[in-house]
Amino acid sequence: MVLCAVLLCASETTAQMSMGPEEEEMLEAMGIKGQPMGRKNQKPQAELLKSDFKYIKCGVCRKMVDIAYGKSAELLEKRFSFKKKRKNEATEFDGEGAVQEFVEKMCNPLKPEGEWVGMIDLVQEGDQLQLAQQPMAGKCNKECRTVEAVCEDVLDKADVEFTEILYNAVKEGHSIEQAQRYICNRAAGVCKKKPPKLVERKYDEKFQPMTAEEKQMQDMQANLKDSGMSGTMYKREDLAGMMDKLGDMETMMGGADEDGEGGDEGAVADGNGGAEGGAEDEGGAEDEKGEL
Repeated sequence: MVLCAVLLCASETTAQMSMGPEEEEMLEAMGIKGQPMGRKNQKPQAELLKSDFKYIKCGVCRKMVDIAYGKSAELLEKRFSFKKKRKNEATEFDGEGAVQEFVEKMCNPLKPEGEWVGMIDLVQEGDQLQLAQQPMAGKCNKECRTVEAVCEDVLDKADVEFTEILYNAVKEGHSIEQAQRYICNRAAGVCKKKPPKLVERKYDEKFQPMTAEEKQMQDMQANLKDSGMSGTMYKREDLAGMMDKLGDMETMMGGADEDGEGGDEGAVADGNGGAEGGAEDEGGAEDEKGEL
């Protein structure tokens, strides 16, 4: 099933952005349903599994460093090799800034940098709660939101040291394990102690993979929101029905406009005639004055 993003332009865009409950009800009455893009999500986010935090915070931090280290090495490779070739040139490279930009987005499952968050399934293995990496993105429900929240907490605890340690680790050739110890044990302090033993988990959410269609819709929504654009996403068959309905409405409105325009023209003609008559009366008054 193909999804279409309709970006309404000019006055139509303004109308779409300010579409109220009445307009939405009218569209639903016409059999048209769509997911707004670039607008605030009215559905409440899934609740966090706060009871899982203490079991996964160290694992989440290590996973973050593992992912960020590989991406940082990729971002900094060209910068470092260029500086080696041209040592005498005073060229500045904001390598740490590029790493920081990636790190700041890596907890958001709607961003490419944070896609890993939506691919994690929390699974109990013995007395531990493990982060099981899945081959595809899943719907971001309770477990996904929990991983996202723990990821954000790690960044808050480590603060600027997360990026600084990561940058220096790549620059000086330190291993991922060394970077994990510096960041997770020292800077964030979430791996100082081993996670407590998990006896029985209160809630286990089944991992729900997204279809290619759902993933496409999510990515398009995120891209439009980032670009500041607004529109509505519909299925192709919904669009066809909408066009037919709108065509019928335009035909009906066109007939009403023709009747209205005829009345307006008569009013204008009468007005002009009155004006012309007034001009003739003025001329007659001038003739009378001339005779006097």
